[in-house]
Amino acid sequence: MEIFVPLAIFTLILLSQVNSQEEVYRTEPLYIVNYENNQTDKSDQLKNYTVYKVYVFGLAVGDIYITKKDGKIEAKGQTYKSLRFLYNYDFLYIEEGDYKALYEKEKDKEKIYENQEIYEKKPWLPIITKFFKDNVSPQDILYMKIQINNAPVLISKQENQDQIVYIFEPQKSKTKKILVYMRKNQSVPYKIDIEAKVSISLELVKP
Repeated sequence: MEIFVPLAIFTLILLSQVNSQEEVYRTEPLYIVNYENNQTDKSDQLKNYTVYKVYVFGLAVGDIYITKKDGKIEAKGQTYKSLRFLYNYDFLYIEEGDYKALYEKEKDKEKIYENQEIYEKKPWLPIITKFFKDNVSPQDILYMKIQINNAPVLISKQENQDQIVYIFEPQKSKTKKILVYMRKNQSVPYKIDIEAKVSISLELVKP
């Protein structure tokens, strides 16, 4: 019962979000389809991925995998099979150069978003993948120019002896704040907190 109650609340909030969001999506996700068809080595897919476990209300609900290969950054995730009777969600995010694409499947609905649309839908994805690019300095992060709904995202950082916390605060978004935690001896974030109507946390499992 203790687990079921937060799961039920989580499901109701997610369903209300899905129904209220503006329907902005493509019906012919050619880039995603072509990219998936070119992935020949399915058995070796996860070996080079950085893995995060996703938590909602303190409960692990899924995994996210992020990798960089041949100049492309890929992130994908899905709800655990044991929870799909409550909420069934998969996504694939691709970033190559200045182009970004996000494919989502919620139950039987499939959508694709491109470029700026992704910042309106899931701003944390292109923000997080910035940390996976080569030769990114703290100044590069702090001086990122991000607009969501024609309003800026304020970026700041807090630093101590062991870690740096980057804070992203959209001024006009359903996502209120994104906190990215970096240990000084690691090259990728070890934790990401996303504050929204349904707040989630990503915790590093495999660097």
